[in-house]
Amino acid sequence: MTTQIPSDMVPFVQRMVSERRFLNESDVLAEGLRMLQARETLREEVAKGFAQLDAGLGVPADQVYARAEQRIAEIERGER
Repeated sequence: MTTQIPSDMVPFVQRMVSERRFLNESDVLAEGLRMLQARETLREEVAKGFAQLDAGLGVPADQVYARAEQRIAEIERGER
């Protein structure tokens, strides 16, 4: 597949390559697609979460915060 880079994006893509952030234009475009894919995956996961909340499947905030604080303490102690 071949594609055209929109003319207003060409300078940005060229700068990313010239600054050696990417090896070539294809790598810049591939990274953009990876980011788009990640955003869409996140959007889907958020929608699932809201659907679960709407269905009454949520977890009380105090439980969430307690687990988060516990996990932070584990990380600070070097536990996995």
